[in-house]
Amino acid sequence: MALDDSTLVIPGVGFIYTAAPGTAKPANVVAPETPWVDQGHTSEDGLTISFEISRTKRRTWRARAGVRVSVDEVNFTLGWQALQVDNDSLAAYFGGGDISTADVFGVLKAPAPIERALFIRLVDGPTEVDLYAAKVAIGPNGESTAGPEDFAGFPLQAEVLDHAAAAHLAQWLAPHLGAPSGA
Repeated sequence: MALDDSTLVIPGVGFIYTAAPGTAKPANVVAPETPWVDQGHTSEDGLTISFEISRTKRRTWRARAGVRVSVDEVNFTLGWQALQVDNDSLAAYFGGGDISTADVFGVLKAPAPIERALFIRLVDGPTEVDLYAAKVAIGPNGESTAGPEDFAGFPLQAEVLDHAAAAHLAQWLAPHLGAPSGA
């Protein structure tokens, strides 16, 4: 791998969008249109990305060092802190909600993860790297905060799930990724 400074990204700005599970990635990544919904303000802490693979070494009676490694589980999670106190942020944090009454968000007695498609833009001036997942389960990721020193926040985690119609678990999108143009 050659050194390439143009592939370094310091995402000074990030955008998080959701849509119904299985929604195709936006045609216009700079300004995603309906059905993509901008999730609003998030903390300056940005995005956390975790990718873990659980493996098992397979041994035989004759080969105690192992003859094969199998993948048992893949955990791919993304985390951020929503700052807007609105229906979308509260529903993601509390596992849904009752919004049938004006000016009231009712926390449900039987919450469930919110399943969505997820599109994230990481913008570094003229450079942009995007991440798309056809299906994620969004839910709380720790304690919410509310104090006089900063905005109230709702830590969220999106667990990337397998979507049967999707070719990949997720896709990273940038001009320098994949096969060279024209190849």
